[in-house]
Amino acid sequence: MHLFYSTNISENTITLDNEESKHLAKVLRLEMGDQVQVIDGKGTRYLCEVSIAHQKATQLNVLEKELVNEAYGIEIAAAPTKNLNRWEWFLEKTTEIGIDAIHPILSFHSERKVLKQDRQLRILVSAMKQSYKTKLPQLTELEKFKEFVKNDFDGRKFICHCYDDLPKKTLNESYKKGEKALLLIGPEGDFSREEVALALEHNFEPIALGASRLRTETAAIVACHTIHVLNA
Repeated sequence: MHLFYSTNISENTITLDNEESKHLAKVLRLEMGDQVQVIDGKGTRYLCEVSIAHQKATQLNVLEKELVNEAYGIEIAAAPTKNLNRWEWFLEKTTEIGIDAIHPILSFHSERKVLKQDRQLRILVSAMKQSYKTKLPQLTELEKFKEFVKNDFDGRKFICHCYDDLPKKTLNESYKKGEKALLLIGPEGDFSREEVALALEHNFEPIALGASRLRTETAAIVACHTIHVLNA
């Protein structure tokens, strides 16, 4: 059954935006009476019937709704990569795996200092639909590292770094099943030593993700997947 995304939802009616309406009416050529599913990005899936198939504002009647429990307990704060494709790949894959929030951060060695919020959100929505998720990850604005680490978080906080002379455990050793986790992933060139020290001052725990030196986007996906495996 075809799946759509909308936030324009009343008790019994859903209206699709221009892009989703065009896909339904023009690309898929669905008509009045056809049934589709809709997700709201907040954890609810709707079974609907097309009442008006219009290329700009399709309307759907809600037949059933189901609340889906999708809380993963994972948030990742990462420095966007210089290569935008790699950053967008990270957004896509962590959404498919399952993540609650993504926080772009600006650190000392960051090379990319500008991101387009709308483009990122489109990637998240597409990945959510592709993986049949119902929850859209929270995506915050780009924030300076030294400010981000001061933010409150209800759970364990970890910073991944590659300094061999600084003490750290593996994520497998540190994390306990069922805990909420926030993981800091650095840019190409890693976090600076000063940033690692600042994170530790704010109760982040230093960890490693294994023996290999990973790219930023690879490290973030490994961290996300590891938490899922440990919670299985």
